[in-house]
Amino acid sequence: MARDYAKGRGGSGRSAATRRGQPARRGMPGWLWGLLGLSIGLGAAAWVWIDRPAKPLPVAAGGAQPAPSAPPKAIPLPPKQPSRFAFYEMLPSYEVVIPREDAAVSARTGKPATPEIAAPGQYLIQVGSFKTRDEAERNRASLALLGVESKVEQVTIDQTESWFRVRIGPESTLPRAQEIMQRLDENGIKGMLIKVKA
Repeated sequence: MARDYAKGRGGSGRSAATRRGQPARRGMPGWLWGLLGLSIGLGAAAWVWIDRPAKPLPVAAGGAQPAPSAPPKAIPLPPKQPSRFAFYEMLPSYEVVIPREDAAVSARTGKPATPEIAAPGQYLIQVGSFKTRDEAERNRASLALLGVESKVEQVTIDQTESWFRVRIGPESTLPRAQEIMQRLDENGIKGMLIKVKA
């Protein structure tokens, strides 16, 4: 017949020490010993750190303080790289908004009122800028009813937003652009005159 040795000889689950009448001795757990050792080590390290002597300043021969050393050499910086985004510098040199008063004076007198008008180039009239293409196309259709030909240009700003501009032109002369601006004003449409430099 098979015997169960796991429970001991007597069949009871008690250990030999308990059977003899002695209580079982249990030691302190290992993690508690580790924590105690770590605490003692950290305390000793803190005491050594706090109690260490301060390093004296070096003194040159004759009791005089040492001469200050030469300042470190300046590290040469690489040359400044040109900006990857030249749009902000380039656009003002290509398109300039002409104030309405300056354009009117120039058209009346036949002489350029500002250096921007005197520079060679062509003229555009921007009638509006819209968030959706449908709005831009409706504006373009209303201009067509007035007999003004225009086009819709899509522009992306900050590589995220798209806007749709309605523009008329380009016109080669200022008087012709002024004539179109006058027709727009008569019909309650405000336009912005832009000079595109050649």
